[in-house]
Amino acid sequence: MTLSVIVVYGFAVLATLGSWTYFRTRRIARPPFGVMNLSDVAIAMTGILLVPFLYLWLPLPVVVVLVAAITLSALQITLEPVIRGAVLWGLCATLLGLDLALGLVVSVKGPAFLVVNNLIVVIVVVGVANLWAQSGLRASHTALFAAALVVYDAVTTWSFTVTLDLFVKLTKAPLFPLVGWGLTRVSTSYLVGLGDLLFVALFPLVMRKAYGRTAGLCALVAGLAALGLVFALVLNDVIGHTIPAMVFLGPLIVAQYLYWRLARGGERSTRQYLRADPLPARTPTLVTAAEGGEQR
Repeated sequence: MTLSVIVVYGFAVLATLGSWTYFRTRRIARPPFGVMNLSDVAIAMTGILLVPFLYLWLPLPVVVVLVAAITLSALQITLEPVIRGAVLWGLCATLLGLDLALGLVVSVKGPAFLVVNNLIVVIVVVGVANLWAQSGLRASHTALFAAALVVYDAVTTWSFTVTLDLFVKLTKAPLFPLVGWGLTRVSTSYLVGLGDLLFVALFPLVMRKAYGRTAGLCALVAGLAALGLVFALVLNDVIGHTIPAMVFLGPLIVAQYLYWRLARGGERSTRQYLRADPLPARTPTLVTAAEGGEQR
């Protein structure tokens, strides 16, 4: 059980630090919707509300096809600033093919599959976190999003069995959007959802843009500490094995945002962020999409 916690937490650290490094060194190709605003957050929240029920309703093979298409797109978007051309598509196809082959032919509970699947989830988290942060997502909107997810996760996990049912269904097939280890036995299995990892990785990025490097680093350390606390409580049987991590992460995100809002005032725009904290010379700037509209 301890090994499972270490492995899962290690991948969580990799996703968070990877997102932090990517944010300062790579510019992700943004879709042409301009600055990400509260309406986009509402749309994302609606998707999060509906997708679990859609996945539970659809046959498992259909779910795998949908997840495969989404995953391939996310891998391509994330890796394109790092690798280009045929090599990019070859790597994406290799990762996707390995995941499917190991899951379908060997076992979705085996260590070889879990290493590949966990790595894919980490890459997706890095990409989505940077897509949102670099598209102008504000810290205030992220805090609001997190607060809404606290209520949603608590209801779907504790009042109903939606979360548990979804985990059980998704872990029967490859490409599940979870980081896990030790799945051969219930007593040793640990899983954390892509959504939880996304907020641990995303919030430091928007806080760095909004309030500076110190605020971002505080958010990074606090998020990983909170996730570690959740694992420690589960490991010592203080809380149940199936718990909504956002119940711990969400209030922490909101509290940090309120603190820095009171301490520093309004958030910086992207232009102000870049002037105060310039990117490395070899990294393209973020302001091009904002020059004709809102300054993020």
